[in-house]
Amino acid sequence: MESSWNLSVCSLNCTVCDIMLARKGDEEKLEEIIDWFKEEPGIEVEPEEIVCTGCRGSLETHWSPDCGMMLCARSKGHDHCFQCHDFICEKLDAFAGDGMDHHRRAVENMKRIKEMGLEAWVEEQREKGPPMFCP
Repeated sequence: MESSWNLSVCSLNCTVCDIMLARKGDEEKLEEIIDWFKEEPGIEVEPEEIVCTGCRGSLETHWSPDCGMMLCARSKGHDHCFQCHDFICEKLDAFAGDGMDHHRRAVENMKRIKEMGLEAWVEEQREKGPPMFCP
């Protein structure tokens, strides 16, 4: 798969994730994330705490090491939720229905990926333009 696409277990594109970009030296993204935590939930984070190596990396360096979807996929030996025979499960239903539009779109993307295959889906996305964090 082309380097502009690195899909998480739930199909978010890690390659253009703000946290990944911040860890790769994007100081502006790093400051945005820190500021968001200060303003929204009132949590203070240190720059070194903003790290994620993705769903296939170490849990020590994952932004959400307790992510139920990631842990489930790992336990079943899957790279993506859409590979599971239980797709779509209660975890994904809850994720899609949590009020965050990009989570709903991620599950819709997984349905499409399951239908057409990952490589064909990536090609379809490539034709649409630059990859977005939440394709």
